[in-house]
Amino acid sequence: MTFPTNRAKLALAAWLETHTKFRLSAHANDLTSALKELDTRPQVCSYSAQFARLKRYFNRVILGVLAVSFLLGLIAVPPAFATSQSNQVNIFWLFIILLGFHALNFALWFVTMMATMNHRSESKGFLLGLLIFLNKKISKHSHIEEDISAAYLHWQCPAHSNKWLISSVSHGAWGCYLLAGWIMTLLLLLTNQVNFVWETTLLSDQAFIQLTQTLNVIPQWFGISLPNQLDILASRVDLISQNASTRQHWANFLLASIMIYGVLPRALFMLISLGMYHFKRATQPLGTQERIIKNRYLQQESQSRAILDNDHNALSTIQGNAHDEHISLLDDSAFFQHWALFEWSESKPDYLSTARSLSFLNSREEQDQFLAIPSQEPTYILVDGEQSPDRGSRRFFTRVSASYTSLSLVICGDKHATFIEDWQRLARETHLPSTQILRKD
Repeated sequence: MTFPTNRAKLALAAWLETHTKFRLSAHANDLTSALKELDTRPQVCSYSAQFARLKRYFNRVILGVLAVSFLLGLIAVPPAFATSQSNQVNIFWLFIILLGFHALNFALWFVTMMATMNHRSESKGFLLGLLIFLNKKISKHSHIEEDISAAYLHWQCPAHSNKWLISSVSHGAWGCYLLAGWIMTLLLLLTNQVNFVWETTLLSDQAFIQLTQTLNVIPQWFGISLPNQLDILASRVDLISQNASTRQHWANFLLASIMIYGVLPRALFMLISLGMYHFKRATQPLGTQERIIKNRYLQQESQSRAILDNDHNALSTIQGNAHDEHISLLDDSAFFQHWALFEWSESKPDYLSTARSLSFLNSREEQDQFLAIPSQEPTYILVDGEQSPDRGSRRFFTRVSASYTSLSLVICGDKHATFIEDWQRLARETHLPSTQILRKD
């Protein structure tokens, strides 16, 4: 499936609509058609193209981590085979190098997963934090917009599935390390003849034999020739005689143990973690803005443009001096009513000079004062179609709709004003009648 998918595009669009001035077209027939806008804007390099590029960078960073882990596995084994003149290799020293830290890390991972099973942690951990840091640096070097980078990381690393993403990368890295160690061990055993020995101060001979035979249990299921009790006793460090079969049994034991207790469990848990990560992602509920966008296109939007206080004889225009640049679809009587200018940054329009009252709603105090004195008389609030409504705008008009029974929203702007559709949608959602004052170019 081509990336980004529609689900990824929906997450991207939701992030952009929440944090930038970007808005999907309100006239698209369905959600899929609306999301295609991400493939064409901006023209230089579309949002979808930047999103896909970040995905490739993230995957390459993960591959880089796996490659480094594989290289470390290749490097770790040869020093343990540096036997100089003795040609003796301590079998359990090899185990500590290849499987000891792996077993410790695996135990810590298991305990951590059990402890945080019911927790929704926001922590990304060191490994994922490193991946995100590298991805940000690469995206910055590639001149990808910061908003797109933030949207991608929000989509790629959601809090509820972070631990499974971290786990899959961690198991994959350890799996590469152990697989490289297994390959290097195999190559060294094919090209060198060594005697496998063991020595211990704290453990008795019987305890060491019991430990080795316990590790033999699973490899025996596959019919592999493994060291028996005589081989174990003949491999004590102070005994120098060791026949070919004993050496081969120890070599089989070493290779089988690395594969069975190291590589295969890591590969299995990497697949489980990766599956859980994708499952959590697939079952993640849509965010608030994602639901808003999806509901927007459940049925094709229809717009009704009505004229308040319509003059059935003819459309009237504002009477004023010859330099007036505005045409109104409102009846003349509307301009003798109460008016308010919402978050208005320009000078007072000339066509409101005849208004019964005119107030500005630019500050929180002015808006609260307006809400505190509701009126039953016709009242009009003028907004600028070039300014985007935000959460504060939505909250104010929701409250004012409940307080004023004869209030209308009037949008000022030319036919191509950027946010006319957003204000019209806000008016519908807050159950306010709306109309538009057109400004000539």
